[in-house]
Amino acid sequence: MMMVMKICRMILFVDTSVKIGVYLIGVMIGSIICDLFLVPKIYMAERRNPLNQYFIKFGWGWTFTFIGAYLGLTCLVYCCGDLRRMSQHFLRLVVGTFWWYACTSLFTHVETIMGICTASVHGDKNSCLEAGKSWLGFDISGHVFLEIHCLLIISEEVKTFKEWSKLGTILEDENLKDRRNLSEEEIGQARMNYKTLTPYIKGLIVCLTIILVLFEFMLLISTIYRFHTLSQKVTASFVAVICWFMSYQVFYRSGNPFPFMPVMPGTSPLQFMRNN
Repeated sequence: MMMVMKICRMILFVDTSVKIGVYLIGVMIGSIICDLFLVPKIYMAERRNPLNQYFIKFGWGWTFTFIGAYLGLTCLVYCCGDLRRMSQHFLRLVVGTFWWYACTSLFTHVETIMGICTASVHGDKNSCLEAGKSWLGFDISGHVFLEIHCLLIISEEVKTFKEWSKLGTILEDENLKDRRNLSEEEIGQARMNYKTLTPYIKGLIVCLTIILVLFEFMLLISTIYRFHTLSQKVTASFVAVICWFMSYQVFYRSGNPFPFMPVMPGTSPLQFMRNN
């Protein structure tokens, strides 16, 4: 198990800014290769392959479910069972869902208004498709956006596990009540949850590592095969990065005084995260 967790840490804890650079450059280079060379078709590049049908199409659902489970277990520990504090962490999933829904809806709208039919008599997309013609629009890649969106959220949310051992050391401190201004009940609850839930949290870390690797593999497939043009894939990539930046670099770090607003991962009265 120690070896498995070491591998998971190596995969998950690459700095997010490094990952962004790799994803953006990778999408650009992969798209150029796709445009310049005939890349041999493989089964995983088919639209009906199992990963596309059951993983990517429900990609945000998989991310929401496993990150939600991870947040639920970890927050029970570092929020000391305080439901108000826990709700502030779960609100990040609401924001992530908003970005996913708003951006994919926007992409559909852009394709509709920025396109023409192969038969000029049909001026809108619906009538064009009903007539059996093709609609040529600026189809921003929803797959590339979803994959990078989920990858960045997973990368940010699992950062709390990087400091998990440090949290355990903090909870063992005999003077924790005075150092962190917590009640004996809160400290006792956190200590008990840490010992009880850590094995399950490790199991979720393994699952999230697998999900992250699958998303990265499918991002590679989406990039090097001719599903979208270079500009459509690059636009989707930058939109996903902007959503991440607005959330994790601006909104969650704003020190919002309202009690039911999302906060950075690991925000806790136990103060175990380096950046919080």
